[in-house]
Amino acid sequence: MVKEDTEKQILMNLLALSSVEPLSDEDEHQLSHLLSQYPEFSRDEFEKTTALSQIGFYLRDHTAHEKLPNELRNKILATYENSKLSKKNNFSLSIFSVLLKAFTRPSYAWGITAMLMIGLSYSMINFKTYENNYRYLPLKKIVLQNTADDLMQYPWYGKTADFENVKGDMIWSNQKQKGFIKISGMPMNDPSQNQYQIWIVDPIKYQNPVDGGVFDITKSDRELIIPINPKLPISNARGFAITLEQPGGVVLSSQPLLLTAPKERPKQTI
Repeated sequence: MVKEDTEKQILMNLLALSSVEPLSDEDEHQLSHLLSQYPEFSRDEFEKTTALSQIGFYLRDHTAHEKLPNELRNKILATYENSKLSKKNNFSLSIFSVLLKAFTRPSYAWGITAMLMIGLSYSMINFKTYENNYRYLPLKKIVLQNTADDLMQYPWYGKTADFENVKGDMIWSNQKQKGFIKISGMPMNDPSQNQYQIWIVDPIKYQNPVDGGVFDITKSDRELIIPINPKLPISNARGFAITLEQPGGVVLSSQPLLLTAPKERPKQTI
């Protein structure tokens, strides 16, 4: 029974994620396997709910001047046409009705809650493309946490006085080659002058830390979720660090470490 509940939770995670973006080959294979195990579920479980919630998020989002991807736009339009809402019906009540029906089915509750977190978690990080925008990061993080067999999770430790009050942690999977940073209290940076850069320590494969991507902090009063994007394959990550570099980042850093996430808490020195 415990195994079945766990598998169904993973299935709901993957179905929720697949409703907003294409899955990796590994996740797609796992989803197909679980769907064959539990035929009561289908691939389009969350299509309508996702489209309806996207409309709400998009109308509230102050970054909504960005152009919607064609795939997402077509999904919303198709959902609208299929719903065949009459002009006499109130659109808000129709959305509420759909969500209410979904929540009355216990097996849907977790997955829908995860999708709603997309709109509730408000990370002010500037990404270049809509697909990498902040609204999907909470869901991606949840899916990784519930599907990775080799998940590691380390807290962040400040290395300088300005970063002593920074809170958060990071998760990483060597198998899936992806991870996420959760952090709050980071000092803001000027993207035209510098950017924060993530480093991955893999001492067995590489002599120097591997570039894990750059990011900007434009608001310091919110908890942020940041993706870790390694530029080289990682075989055995042992630790992570953050520095402040020139815009675009560097291949090899000469800057001081601002935050580290090692396996063991560093010893305090006086």
